[in-house]
Amino acid sequence: MNNRDWKPKETLKFSPLFLTPFNIKEIFKWLFLYPGQILPWSLFFILLSSVVWIYLSPSLDNTKIFKFNWVAIVFIKNLILITLIWGFIHFRLYVKQKQKNTYKYNHKFPPKKNKNFLFNNQTYDNIFWTLCSAVPIWTAYEVFSLWAFSNNLFLQITFFSNPIYFILLTILIIPIYHEFHFYFIHRLIHWPPLYKYVHYIHHKNTNPGPWSGLAMHPVEHIFYFSGILICFLVPVHPFHVIFFLIRAAVGPALTHSGFDKLFFSKKHIVEAGHYQHYLHHKYFECNYGDIIVPIDQWFGTFHDGSEKSFQKLFGEKNNS
Repeated sequence: MNNRDWKPKETLKFSPLFLTPFNIKEIFKWLFLYPGQILPWSLFFILLSSVVWIYLSPSLDNTKIFKFNWVAIVFIKNLILITLIWGFIHFRLYVKQKQKNTYKYNHKFPPKKNKNFLFNNQTYDNIFWTLCSAVPIWTAYEVFSLWAFSNNLFLQITFFSNPIYFILLTILIIPIYHEFHFYFIHRLIHWPPLYKYVHYIHHKNTNPGPWSGLAMHPVEHIFYFSGILICFLVPVHPFHVIFFLIRAAVGPALTHSGFDKLFFSKKHIVEAGHYQHYLHHKYFECNYGDIIVPIDQWFGTFHDGSEKSFQKLFGEKNNS
């Protein structure tokens, strides 16, 4: 193993979507080429959400009334999804250490014993908060949404009535909306009283792994998944709620994986990590948002990974 932390050779940049002057060619490349907005991970979430909606979700005809059987199906489906996907990533990167610390932001692996965490173990702590809080609250929002669609409380479209809008929602509008929602919720829970009693749980993970992604206080989970409530005002298809929630629930395993890339061979390397969010876990008061919309830049909280950026944000030299 090497003993150096990995970092990108170039400083971090946002998508070309909001850059000036407006560059159609760069936006097209970012949207459709690899790696980009759709490939690989948006496509993965679209396909996974499609399978969940078509084959694993109860019919809206059966969700007009809350009943144990269909609610339990949604919960078990979510529990299996998170366990299989997150468990696979963790097992490969942290148990078997298949790629050792190649592309790992922090070259050290978390110690097996750490008194800062429940059960004196970071992974067990993270699994507890994920399975015992995140999955039930994710499920509660999904169950409520299906019930709301069945009872015409959420505004609903179909693909055939609004095909362009449907596609735009999937590939662009929902990801952008999620970034705005995440940024402002994230800033809120960094308010000292909420940080002290709520968000501190997530920030115990200064060297995060896949299971750190949803290791949060239940109050934070309620805030985090609340983005679907916009469906009271904005018409969508039920698929879009599934898509939003799956991105929010499954995606953090990648953004918190601690690795920038996953490789299965020298020819099969997949962009996976999120150095921008790793810097948030390392320095706390920066990079509250994501990588499509430059909200952090607009609000002066962006750390691009450079020494200049560190000094601008924190007014001192970076000795880490």
